[in-house]
Amino acid sequence: FGEIVEDPTLVMEEECHDPVEIRENVKRLNQAVLNGFLKLVQKLVHDPNDNKKLRDELSHNLFLMLQECNKFREHQAREILIDTLEQQLKRREEGLKLLNTQIGEADEALEALRKFRNN
Repeated sequence: FGEIVEDPTLVMEEECHDPVEIRENVKRLNQAVLNGFLKLVQKLVHDPNDNKKLRDELSHNLFLMLQECNKFREHQAREILIDTLEQQLKRREEGLKLLNTQIGEADEALEALRKFRNN
């Protein structure tokens, strides 16, 4: 009594920046959720009144899986932004190249007109 206990579901873990590790955690949690669901179904079939512990474990694993997926979204957003910016840069470079080509052709046409007019 009088003891302060932290809720383990609210403790923020150190942020992970490795997408491979996040993916492996999601896979592991996905397997745990699947196994938990199967245990819950079996418990509901054999003893429908006593399933709170399994429901809580399943709920907690789903919560952890959601947290991991949210971490992965940061990486996805960063990669999507990088890809989008690279595509924009490529289009602009291609447009600049096309514009320079057209300017060169226009200069040649103007030079040809000057020579024609001077003759």
